[in-house]
Amino acid sequence: MDIARNIVDAARNLTSSPPDPERAYRLRPDEHVPDGIRRIARGQLQDARDDLDGTSSRRLGETVHETRKRIKRLRACVRLARDAIGDERYQRENTALRMSARRISAPRDAQVLVETLDAVTERFGDELAPGSTAALRARLDEEKEAATAATADGSGGKGAIAATIVSIDHALSRTTTWTFESDGFDALSPGLRRIHRRGRRAMKAARKDPSAENLHEWRKRVKDLWHVAEIVQCARPKQLERVARRAHKLSSQLGDHHDLHVLREYVEAHPQCFDDEVDRQALLAVIDRRSRRLCEKALARGRKVYGRKPKRFVRDIERGWRKRAAAAPKPQAG
Repeated sequence: MDIARNIVDAARNLTSSPPDPERAYRLRPDEHVPDGIRRIARGQLQDARDDLDGTSSRRLGETVHETRKRIKRLRACVRLARDAIGDERYQRENTALRMSARRISAPRDAQVLVETLDAVTERFGDELAPGSTAALRARLDEEKEAATAATADGSGGKGAIAATIVSIDHALSRTTTWTFESDGFDALSPGLRRIHRRGRRAMKAARKDPSAENLHEWRKRVKDLWHVAEIVQCARPKQLERVARRAHKLSSQLGDHHDLHVLREYVEAHPQCFDDEVDRQALLAVIDRRSRRLCEKALARGRKVYGRKPKRFVRDIERGWRKRAAAAPKPQAG
């Protein structure tokens, strides 16, 4: 499933226009941290707005997927700057962004169920009776089409897409009012430490009890680490590129595990989609086997991602940050 997503992303990158450097999702060595955080936030919001504005129903699932990824990146950015912008502002922005993503989630969630079933039947086709998942596949496809139509319905300006664009515009306006209590690495270090520590704790909880809930919670924390490593990459480019790459792969494995869990719940809740209970149990069996394997791989990879303790992780980044900041031209505050 993650391989298919990577292929789609690569194809999209080949056909898309060159990225705007002003929207780059990383801090520059020559800019004040408050300026850079506001720039990154505006870039993600503007890209999300561009994605949604004028999208067709045919591409809605893909567009929603891209928009939600941008919102997740932005939420990670806000978490990184939480101590500098203040807890009240952080809570307000995080809640607004979460609601924006949730408002348009239905088409993507439905599409993921279809893609997950397709991936399972392709991988384990020789263990499943021919046509045994056809009725399930048809139902999932119908629900995907219904979710897409409902989300795209903009009658009276009340559609989910139109409402999300409005919320993005409001968020863009608010970024100009963000004030920071600290600058430089001091604005980032508490957030970096917290994000790494929460991910490490979530990994330990998942290792102790590898439930779907614990693994999904860990995945959210892994995504935060992935994205903040991208933001501060200029501090230690090679090291943080490696952290981001490993966290991305780990997030994909945990994401596939979560998708399988959601599919399993659906199969359990809809036995009427199967003519024979034996076929349903066979599908559940291969889902469980694949889920266990993904869990094992994720826990093994997690040891590499979270090998260092939070204090040392942040200290290494700070050392690189200070060194590069000293060599960079003096930033101009905006």
